[in-house]
Amino acid sequence: MKDVSLNIKKLALFNFFTEVKFYSPIIVIVFNAFLGNYTTSMSILSVMSLAVIIMEFPTGILGDLAGKKTAAILGAMCNLIGISLWALFPVYWSFLTGAFFLGTATAFFSGNNEALLYDSLKEKNLQEEFHAYLGKTNYTMQFALVFTAVLSAILAKYSMRLVLILSVFPQIISVIIAFTFVDTGYKAQVKNPFKHVAAAFKKIADNPKLIGLIFAKSLQEGLSSSSYQIQAAYFNSLCPLWFIGILRGLSNVLGALSFYFSDKIFKRFSKRVCLIASNLYGRLSSLLALIINAFASPFLFISSSAFFGVSSVANSSLMQAEFSDEERSTMGSITSFIGSIVVAVFSVLVGYLADRLSVRHSLFIIQIAMFIPLFIYWRTLWKKPKLAEQDPDEGLPGQARQ
Repeated sequence: MKDVSLNIKKLALFNFFTEVKFYSPIIVIVFNAFLGNYTTSMSILSVMSLAVIIMEFPTGILGDLAGKKTAAILGAMCNLIGISLWALFPVYWSFLTGAFFLGTATAFFSGNNEALLYDSLKEKNLQEEFHAYLGKTNYTMQFALVFTAVLSAILAKYSMRLVLILSVFPQIISVIIAFTFVDTGYKAQVKNPFKHVAAAFKKIADNPKLIGLIFAKSLQEGLSSSSYQIQAAYFNSLCPLWFIGILRGLSNVLGALSFYFSDKIFKRFSKRVCLIASNLYGRLSSLLALIINAFASPFLFISSSAFFGVSSVANSSLMQAEFSDEERSTMGSITSFIGSIVVAVFSVLVGYLADRLSVRHSLFIIQIAMFIPLFIYWRTLWKKPKLAEQDPDEGLPGQARQ
């Protein structure tokens, strides 16, 4: 019998090559170079989000019923097809079609990859260490983003087309790695997909804490994704294009370190404290950056990356602890589904505001809106539990745990 523990190491490599997309740090600038305006460019990101919305439930169900290895393979293949279309035919219809494939890939990965990690750990009775392994497997994604951020601006000086072409080859490696994953022994017993989704929704509806976490995460990731994609255009108004790669690289280094050391931080502070404090700092630093509107502004924006890994791992750990084994991938897909609706709406809105007002004003509106998920997190996680029911992770801020 094949050892599922190999999935843990392979996921780290898979995450790295999946994220080596040289266009990603400057995606709006790349689209704008071919299409000529921000509204049209952001509409492609909106289509990507719509694809996630459409495909979330089918891909989540497939991960639960057919196996998470199958879902990973199909997701990697969709990534490859989508980016290949962009590289071969950099015109609007091709960008839209490719965006649909990339959105489908995101749908496959959204609930599946963390579920694959959790199930692999569970077969080794290590599920309680999920947060530690998640941090270690996800920090490789940040190093991939460092690599692409540094090279993207350099490549863009020579050819935007080259940025797209070189993004194809890492996806080929991702497909190969996906075929080497080992499916865990656990498979959902319910074979009717409609009953499966209904069961997932019922268990969510019966869990108020999970409802709060899902809505907060969906809103946070949806809004932050819209903000992140147009940040490069804002940075470019304050510094040269080549420097954006350095800024993105520095941001991803901070993110990688945050993922890597998240386990040590959780030994000192509870996950809920880390989650809320990280998000609060992100909102305040971003608003300050937009208010001063100077060369220091991009550095204030990226400073929040030092807390990105901690926040992401805390969020995922809290949610995975609430998910059921039978619907783990599907529940993750429901979360991503709601977030994708937010991205689809705000991507076009942000692009429209950037064209009508300015990129800076559109970012300011997004940052104000992001106080909503922060408030939901606070309401969901800061209720004082009864002593007998208190989660051992919900310690006092700063309280050391043995």
